[in-house]
Amino acid sequence: MGDYYLVRIWQLKPGQTGGELEALMTSGYLEMQRWIPGVKRISLMRVSGDGGRYVLTTRFVNYEAYRYWRQVEEEAADYWERYAAIIMQWERTCYLLEEYAGELVVDVDLEDSVPL
Repeated sequence: MGDYYLVRIWQLKPGQTGGELEALMTSGYLEMQRWIPGVKRISLMRVSGDGGRYVLTTRFVNYEAYRYWRQVEEEAADYWERYAAIIMQWERTCYLLEEYAGELVVDVDLEDSVPL
């Protein structure tokens, strides 16, 4: 089984700025994710012209790593003070609109592919 992905769509809360969310991502959120085994890549995309929407993509080494990450996300706030503080700040800044998890079924780098 290959990489597993989680895609979350976040909306800034009224009065919050993208700069706040982006700073939180680089100053705290990424730091915490580095401590969780199996998290392979994190990407945050600001949606153009959409009034404060962001797409957060997390790539895991496999489904089992994703399941472990979910467990950490649910339980860490009870025993990991720094993680809890970052999540609380994140949730004061924005709210979750949608969430999708799964495996990629097609992923082709067109620059490296051979023409048909």
